[in-house]
Order: sequence, then structure tokens, then C-alpha cells
Amino acid sequence: VFQSIPFFIAFIGLEFAVSWVQRRKLSGRINDGISSLSLGILSRLPDVLFRSVDLISYIYVWNNYRLFELPWDSPWTWYLTLLGVDFAYYCFHRISHEVNILWAAHQIHHSSEDYNLFTALRQSVLQKYTSWIFNLPMALFIPPSVFAVHLQFNLLYQFWIHTEVITNLGPLEWILNTPSHHRVHHGRNPYCIDKNYGGTLIIWDRIFGTFEAEDAKVVYGLTHPVNSFDPIMLQLRPLAHIWNTFWATPGFCNKLSVIFKGPGWGPGKPRLGLPEEIPVITGKEVPFNPSVPAYLNCYAVVHFAVIVDLYTELLGTVTMLSQGTILLRIFFIILSLTSFGLLLENR
Repeated sequence: VFQSIPFFIAFIGLEFAVSWVQRRKLSGRINDGISSLSLGILSRLPDVLFRSVDLISYIYVWNNYRLFELPWDSPWTWYLTLLGVDFAYYCFHRISHEVNILWAAHQIHHSSEDYNLFTALRQSVLQKYTSWIFNLPMALFIPPSVFAVHLQFNLLYQFWIHTEVITNLGPLEWILNTPSHHRVHHGRNPYCIDKNYGGTLIIWDRIFGTFEAEDAKVVYGLTHPVNSFDPIMLQLRPLAHIWNTFWATPGFCNKLSVIFKGPGWGPGKPRLGLPEEIPVITGKEVPFNPSVPAYLNCYAVVHFAVIVDLYTELLGTVTMLSQGTILLRIFFIILSLTSFGLLLENR
């Protein structure tokens, strides 16, 4: 992922150019774009301090509990791992929408009201600390090196599908997760809710009944928009909402249901809530877009570029820095990203 950053930047520039040619309109906004990139940087900062929990847990199970070892140089091992990693992602992704405490982390990725390549980088700090569990069955027989490659590939593949400039890919739509399928997944239209969970492949959704083709114009974001660009608030507010609901809900079993049932659940409702309670889309929805002076937007862009440079330099030199220096730089980056969010909200 780190080595792919230049390609991310190049494709974002290409998306802007194609969007301008197609619609005479840029594919994103400064405030939402900086918010998405800030959340992306924030989500990767723990990797500066800690090793990947995905790989640590996987290697531990491989070393101690593997049943047999598939040959790492067999093409069939690679094909099987492609399917295994993608199926594990489907399972985790689906449960992240259907279990409230997991949705509290995952909903950050859905909080943008734009849909572009910036959105792909909008990630949760906490999500990676639960997804690793779903990969462990593969550690019983698939070598860690093969797993690690496919874990990265699955993540990188999902970058390019966050765009509106690609419409339909014909027969590939039957097998692959495409921009059209993933636009549905990011929609808050009632027909889009809890659909198209696939990572690389869309076959799992077709098999398990969670597939939905793109139909009416998709309106993006959460059913109840957060209306903020503050990366810390976006990370913490969903958890605060669960905390407050937990204490306000009577009965021990109901309190547990607040945590482990769907985000739309309430006493007397089905596990995933009532579909009729999903807000109706009128087509007149206006994205959160506070008006700020042009000079403030320019300042935010320039200063954000400085922070990105500091962040990439931190990643490249982390093994040569003291722990205190690393922590100070992380604190400065978080402080700066939070400041950008507040400035772009006119706060």
C-alpha cells in the first residue's frame, strides 16, 4: 500500500481530468477530499507503532496449529487464496454492516457524501483490529507469504472501484466487483442498504442474496449524515452514540442487543431494524458544504500537502527515529488533521 501512494495520486488526477471532460465538473470537493485523506492517514498511523495484527495472528496460527501446508509455488494455491481472502472479506464486510459495534468503525468509510477515489482512502482506525479473525481458517493450510500478497491485493483492488467516471464493464459485471456495484454499496437509497459486500469478486453477493444492480441515481453517504469533516469526531461519535444508547435502553438483554444487533435495531424490532424506517430519498438532498473563503481552502490544501510529506517521511524513516520523536510527530499530524477539519467547517 505504501508503495502504491504515487499511483493513488496519479489516478486521482486522472479521475479529475476525465470527470471534467465528461461532465465539465470536478469529481470532488476540497473539504470532503481533505477529510477523506485525513481519515486515511489517521487509519495508518498505528502501523507506525505496531506490527500488522493480520499477519501476527496469521503467522501464530500457521506456526502452531496448521493442519497441512499447500505448496507456495503452485498456481492452485494462489487461486485458492484469492477466493479464500475475498470470501473472508465478504463475511467480515457483511457482519460489519449487521453488528452495531462493528458498524461503528466501518461507517466511517461510508460517511462521505461524495463518491470518488478520495473516498476509497477514507478508513477507520479500529476496523483492522476485528477483521483479522476472519482470515485465521486459511492459516491452517495456506502459507503466510501467499496470504500476505493476496491481503494487499484485495485492498488495492478496491481503490479503483470508488469512482463515477466508469459506468458499466459489460460481462465483467457478473464476476468482478465493479464501480457500478460498489456505487450501490455506498448509497443511502433504500434499495442500496446492505447490498454488494464483495471485495474483488461479486459472486458471493450473487450466491448469498445480497446483490443489487445499480438502478435509480445513487445518493451517497449515511442514512443519517454526520455533517462534519473533523477526523477525530468522525472516528469517535459512532462509539459515543452506542454508549449513550446502551445506557438509555432498559433491560440487560436489550443492552446487549444495542451492541451486537444491527444499527437499525430497537426494542421490538427485527435484528436489522425495519426497512420502512430508512429515510426516503427525494433527490433534493444537499451535501454538507459550509461556505469558507477561497484563501482558507488554498491554505488548507497547501498545509495538508506539507503534512502528507511529513507523514510519508515518517513512514520512510521510522526505524531510525526514537520512540519519543515518533510519538511527537504522530501527535503533530493528528493535531494538524483535526485543525483542517475544524477550519473547513468554519469553526
